Amino acid sequence: MAKDRMLILHFVDGKKLSFDFPEQTGIAAGKQIKFEDFLKGNHLIVEVEGSLLIFPVHNIKYMQLTLPGKGVDASVRLPPHTIRGAVIC
Repeated sequence: MAKDRMLILHFVDGKKLSFDFPEQTGIAAGKQIKFEDFLKGNHLIVEVEGSLLIFPVHNIKYMQLTLPGKGVDASVRLPPHTIRGAVIC
């Protein structure tokens, strides 16, 4: 599997940590379930080289997720208040 996605965690103390990872599921319903489950959780869990890294979400200032192509899969329903098509100035 190609590791074509990138996650950058920006922590409240100014540090950051990056991960490359493959697509987790190719099924649209599976993507939706994973996204909704993540939004409900208090921790981000990343399996890295046989170890689990568990990050309390309150220690994360923001997350940057980069996907191949045009970005977020259109089949994944984001919250209605999501701003789309933004550009950082």
